[in-house]
Amino acid sequence: MKTLLEHNPSVKQRILLHLLFWVAYFLFFVFQYKLIYTSYQDWQWAVSLSITIWPDILASYFTTYFLLPKLLFKKKPVFFIIGLLVSAVGFILLQRVLIVYVDYPIIAPEKAAKMQFWKLNPFYTLVNIYSVVALFTVIKLMKYWYQSQQSRTELENQNKTSELALLRSQINPHFLFNTLNNIDALILSDQDKASDAIIRLSDIMRYMLYDTNSDNVLLEKEINYLSSYIELQRIRTKNPDSIKFELNGNCSGKTIAPMLFIPFVENAFKHGKKNLQESAINIRLSCENNMILFAVENYFDSKEDLVKDKTTGIGLANVKRRLKLLYPEKHKISIASTNGLYAVHLEIQLQN
Repeated sequence: MKTLLEHNPSVKQRILLHLLFWVAYFLFFVFQYKLIYTSYQDWQWAVSLSITIWPDILASYFTTYFLLPKLLFKKKPVFFIIGLLVSAVGFILLQRVLIVYVDYPIIAPEKAAKMQFWKLNPFYTLVNIYSVVALFTVIKLMKYWYQSQQSRTELENQNKTSELALLRSQINPHFLFNTLNNIDALILSDQDKASDAIIRLSDIMRYMLYDTNSDNVLLEKEINYLSSYIELQRIRTKNPDSIKFELNGNCSGKTIAPMLFIPFVENAFKHGKKNLQESAINIRLSCENNMILFAVENYFDSKEDLVKDKTTGIGLANVKRRLKLLYPEKHKISIASTNGLYAVHLEIQLQN
């Protein structure tokens, strides 16, 4: 059976780091005492520190691995203070026992007989022990903070991925619902157009099923998807010329999150006056360097209350949320409804 060290290499690393910390602490005080106190030999200071270092070690681990997680982190400050004070008294007495009955009898027997147990400076001993406890605790708290930040970042990324998947799944049924309604209307009026609409719907569904599962798609595919959707809508419009789709700039080679534009286009077709002689629905998409400019404008009946349409509200709310998640500080969106004209203007700055 494998031991814990063999099963978990990180335990080895932690033990090694702790050993290195205490070796460095030990050597620091050996050299310090050697420079300050010259009456003792090096081996005497080494033996002395080997004995008196144990209260420092025990106090450090007790404070860091018991008092902090069991009391302070669980919001029990009173018990933490009581535990800290009681343990401090215990470790001070422990160090005094080691000095009087172990340390001095070994390194300075001639002075051991004169040592008095209760003749001590508790403040000096407290500082002596808890200076390293403070250092040890700060290092541990920094590690806790770093791990919590890593966990928070990982959780935010997981939540973002889950939320994006949910938002995307909410958009797809909305689009499918509207498109099937269109085809149903075409079957009764023009079977040839219905057949063409089914072919276009097949192309659209193929894109949705196989391309939109990735975080980014080629902008050209997204444009083709929009074009197919617009043409499908144009088929069932009495005045196809009232629908304009304008494409400007070089959009090749750019990538974008899938299905960001379709909710605005769906909204325009659902509420727009498509049978006007002039442009009733204007859709423009421009590529300028790393900037995408997208605009949708449509005329609607000013008496109609768009806010009452809950289905449309979900689609627009979702795309706004996706923009915040995918392009934070990298997009601008404005939506205005004035004098029967509903206008959406969106700017997205792509990554270099």
